[in-house]
Amino acid sequence: MTGWASGVWASGGWDWQPPGRIIAGPGCLARLAELAPERDILLVTSAGWVTRGVTARIEAALEEARIALYDKVLPNPDIDDLDAALPLLRQTNPALILALGGGSVIDTAKALALALPAAGWSFAGHFRAGGALPETEALPILAVPTTAGTGAEVTPFATIWDKANRRKHSLHSPALIPRGVLLDAELTLGLPRATTLHAGLDALSHALEAIWNRNANSLSNGFALQALRLILAHLPAVLEKPDSLADRAAMLEASLLAGCAITQTRTALVHSMSYPLTAHLGVPHGLACGAFLSGVLAYNAAADDGRIAAAAQALGHADAAGLAAVLEGLLARIGLPQELAAHGVTRAAAESLAGEMITPARAGNNLRAAGPPDVLDIVRRAMD
Repeated sequence: MTGWASGVWASGGWDWQPPGRIIAGPGCLARLAELAPERDILLVTSAGWVTRGVTARIEAALEEARIALYDKVLPNPDIDDLDAALPLLRQTNPALILALGGGSVIDTAKALALALPAAGWSFAGHFRAGGALPETEALPILAVPTTAGTGAEVTPFATIWDKANRRKHSLHSPALIPRGVLLDAELTLGLPRATTLHAGLDALSHALEAIWNRNANSLSNGFALQALRLILAHLPAVLEKPDSLADRAAMLEASLLAGCAITQTRTALVHSMSYPLTAHLGVPHGLACGAFLSGVLAYNAAADDGRIAAAAQALGHADAAGLAAVLEGLLARIGLPQELAAHGVTRAAAESLAGEMITPARAGNNLRAAGPPDVLDIVRRAMD
C-alpha cells in the first residue's frame, strides 16, 4: 500500500542503482583523468566544443590516452544518423566513451556504448524491425554535461528519434548509467539564453513529474523536492545573470537531482504531451514540456492524494494552489508564452496534435489517468 501520510511518502519499497562517481565544482574538468584510466577513448561531442577549445583541454588532461573524436552530434539524435556513423566508429575500438555536451550528446554516447561492441547490430533493425537489444556488454561511459536540463548523466535512459517517421524511441538499460560524471559549471558559462531556458524547463518538468508520478517513493521525492527548490530559485536568476557561476552550478546540481528522481519514476504526462510538438513543429524538447506544466499541475491537483499539497508545503506554500501560482508566475517571468509563440506553438497548432499526445509508457505513470478529452482540455488550458 502506498500513499501520503502527514506529508511523508509511505512506499512499498524501492530499488536504487546509483550512478558512479560524481565530481562537482567549477574547474573540475581538470580532474578528468581520475575517472578515465583507459587508453583508448571515443570522445563524443558537438562541433561547438571543438571550436571553443574544450576538446583540446580534454586531450591535454588525458595526455596518455589515444582519443578518437566524433563531433557530429546534432539535437535529437536520429536513427539514420547513428547507423551511418557506426561502421567508422567501430574501427576506433574504444574501451571507454566520453560524452561532452548536453542531453543529445549524452544520449548519443549511451546509444553508441550499446551499439559499437555489437558487430552488425543497427538502430533501424531494433527500432523499426523489432530486433532485440545487443547481447554484448556495453562500453563504460563518462559524462560531462554542459547544459542543466536532461539529467542524462545519471539516468539509464537514452532518447533516440526516428525523424523520417516522426517518432520518438527510448533505450533503457542499467548499462547506460554513466560510470562517472563531472559537473563543471564553468562549461555552462556563455550558453545562449534559449539553451539555458529550454534545458531548465526540462529539469523542472522532471522534478514535477517525479512528484505526481504513480511510481514515486521517498527517495525520488527527496531528489525531486531539492531539485525544485534549486530550480525555482536559480532558473530566473541565471537567465537574468547568465555569468553567475553560482547560479549555473546550482542549476547543474538541480538537473542531476531531477535526473536521479526520474530514474526511479520515469517521466509522465507532460513528456507524453510534449513529443508531438517536437516531432511535428520542431519545438525544443524542454520548451515543449514547459508548454504543459501548469495545465498538467492543475489537472493532477484536482485529484490530489495529498502528494502535491505536501510538496507545496515542503516548498513553503500553503497548498497546491500556492505552488501553481508560483509556477505560473515563474513561467510568465521567464517568457514561456513568447518562446512558444516564436516556435509556432499556437492553441490551434497544439489542439491539432492532441490526438497524438498520449504515449502509454509515459502518460500511464501520471498520478491521474488521462484520456483524449482530458488531454485536449489540458492543451486548451495551457494555451490560454
